[in-house]
Amino acid sequence: MTELKTLKGAFAAAAIGVTAALGVAVPTASMAQTELRLHTFVPPGHIIYTQIIEPLAEQIAAETNGELTLTPYPSMQLGGKPPELMRQAQEGTVDMVFTLPGYTGAQFPRLQMMELPGLRPDGMAATELMWDLLDGGHLGPEFDGLKVVALWAADDAMLYTRDKPIRSVEDVAGMLLRTPSAPQAAQIEKMGGTPVAMPIPQLYPQLERGVIDGAMVPSTTILDFRTHEVANYFTLSGPLFGRSQFTIVMNEGSYNNLSDEHKAVIDRLTGEDLSRKATQVYLDRAEESIAFVRAAEGKEVIEWSAEEQAKVADMLRPIYDEWLSQMSEQGIDGAALLTAAGVTMN
Repeated sequence: MTELKTLKGAFAAAAIGVTAALGVAVPTASMAQTELRLHTFVPPGHIIYTQIIEPLAEQIAAETNGELTLTPYPSMQLGGKPPELMRQAQEGTVDMVFTLPGYTGAQFPRLQMMELPGLRPDGMAATELMWDLLDGGHLGPEFDGLKVVALWAADDAMLYTRDKPIRSVEDVAGMLLRTPSAPQAAQIEKMGGTPVAMPIPQLYPQLERGVIDGAMVPSTTILDFRTHEVANYFTLSGPLFGRSQFTIVMNEGSYNNLSDEHKAVIDRLTGEDLSRKATQVYLDRAEESIAFVRAAEGKEVIEWSAEEQAKVADMLRPIYDEWLSQMSEQGIDGAALLTAAGVTMN
């Protein structure tokens, strides 16, 4: 038996020698290719898909010599609906998702603080705040079972409509306006409108048919979802409203199953730096979108004055107290979160 084992070892060594001489690599466990699947609701032409997700996939492949790949699946190609993406990541149905936490807002009560009106003056400041909160342990419970690959804020939310312009807050009264989340729905209600919860892919057909009058959305949607084709009036309201958050998260088990070398690549290519880059992509796209509709025939861009913005800010201020009450009901210290954000309640 010992002689047989020795012969087997000799033949194996000879085979390896011949293979090496021929220049053919011998497969080993460490060389096995691993695929990560990223699922998202946005189409393949979306700015985040082309400028963040695809470049990230290319970088991962390059830095691992193709041993680790990231395959994106846009437009819900793997099934389900946009609000189900976060659960798909947590359950490990897919390895990563790009989505909005606001689609499943009940899961992210702390993070929804970012949708309080006027919390930060711009998207970059809001992104930096979220990472301060995340690194400080304030948001940890909300990402249970997930690794945060990127987390960033949108550009200023705006109001746009199909038939009736919004020149002042009084014009909002009675309008049906799409909202991405409960906190932004509360802002529409405070202005006298009726919020309609709706994932962004549904906005175009519902606005085209006149089912809704308009939407509260970041201006990037004008080009990324072609809503300029069905909206005619675009109201720039300044940094008044809450900011939608966007995230790429990874199933914790998928991350833990990677080799240490591949984990290091993921860590190096993701995090706050990637989030800042995604924020800037949105800010640049917002400028491009507004410039586009300013120049488009039959479209009107309306800008609220400082006085109008101040009036609306006063109308929205009670939302802070309401949010604190909601946090208290859930056993969450909302005041501590606001303090961490540098907000003092009078």
